[in-house]
Amino acid sequence: MYAAAAVIAIALVPWDAAVTPWSDLATDRLGAFTADQVEAIETYVAAAWLPGVLAWLAPALLALSVLLIRPLREWLARVGPQRRPVLASLLAAAVLLAATRLATLPFVLLVAQARRDAGLLIEPWSAWWLRWMGESAAFVVLGALGIAIALAVLRRWPRRGWIPLVAGAALIALVTSALIPLTQRFEGTSADAELSQRVVDMADRLGVEVGTVTVVVTGDSSPAINAHVSGWGPTRAVTIYDTVAGTLSPQQIDALVAHELIHVREGDVVLGTALAALAAAGTAALAAALVLSGRGRRWLRASGPGDPRMVPLIAAVALVASLVGSIGAVTVSRALEARTDREAIAVTGDPDTYADLLVSLAVTNRSTLTPSRWRYALLFTHPTPLQRLAIADASS
Repeated sequence: MYAAAAVIAIALVPWDAAVTPWSDLATDRLGAFTADQVEAIETYVAAAWLPGVLAWLAPALLALSVLLIRPLREWLARVGPQRRPVLASLLAAAVLLAATRLATLPFVLLVAQARRDAGLLIEPWSAWWLRWMGESAAFVVLGALGIAIALAVLRRWPRRGWIPLVAGAALIALVTSALIPLTQRFEGTSADAELSQRVVDMADRLGVEVGTVTVVVTGDSSPAINAHVSGWGPTRAVTIYDTVAGTLSPQQIDALVAHELIHVREGDVVLGTALAALAAAGTAALAAALVLSGRGRRWLRASGPGDPRMVPLIAAVALVASLVGSIGAVTVSRALEARTDREAIAVTGDPDTYADLLVSLAVTNRSTLTPSRWRYALLFTHPTPLQRLAIADASS
């Protein structure tokens, strides 16, 4: 599954040497920003980047620690009733996943405070806490159910149980991708006929079936501006933050919309969904193989595939694979974004307006201008604003 994902990515992603980790970071484009703008961005980035990285690493490192430290494994296995292995696995998984969320909390709080200091987070702390607790509860409940069901299936069908697990993991990835536009509506939507019509007009110009246009209300929590496409088939949607209309000029909005609709035209969401489904299936297969391994069971002192002692193994595999997979995902994303920038400029025929849009996005969202190479390689879904400005300059 992993190999299939790699082959598809190699064959279909428009790889671009200009956005590789060793590429030119285009620091000569800093002149597009004033000294005050650069200082404001760098102040925020200096406060947020390290806790952001630690929050990214913490879940996988904690799960690995529990897996490798025998007393922790044994304690976790005894959390639930030993005579009911499914319930014991469910409770052990819930405790472990809750711990991984708590491990990120100090770091996400530091990032949130940095965002508040920079004016990027304006919602009350009470609203922030409710959001974090809701996301954490969903992560713990769904994750624990997934781990418990996986172990129950492998316990019941040790020879062929991996087949429904692999298929189920791929299906969950596909369904999740399709449902993302629906979940975004929980944020609240705004009626903006003029903005929606701009999207429809640009879609007609590009010959693209736009699906649903959703303007989500984010201005009461952050002034950040953004737009993106998500979903596939009947759920495909273009989502625009309500802050866009009050921050960008009409020409800049057209450039932003053109960028998102290029993603639709080129099928980037479908490609990303296919790669995610293959990666999820590969991770499920790897976890099942390790659970069913006699050597692995002996090392964990597990009585069988359904033993709660297997919980840290599955959690560690899933979280480490997610960490590694995110690096692959951002590598693919940077190439897609660079291609999309070039094509959006070609569609609008106005590289100067596109450059103005990029500056507005970077200044408003406090986007990192000159990251270290390793952070760029591991975390950046887009080329830096300076690299994107270089693309716009080259299109002039």
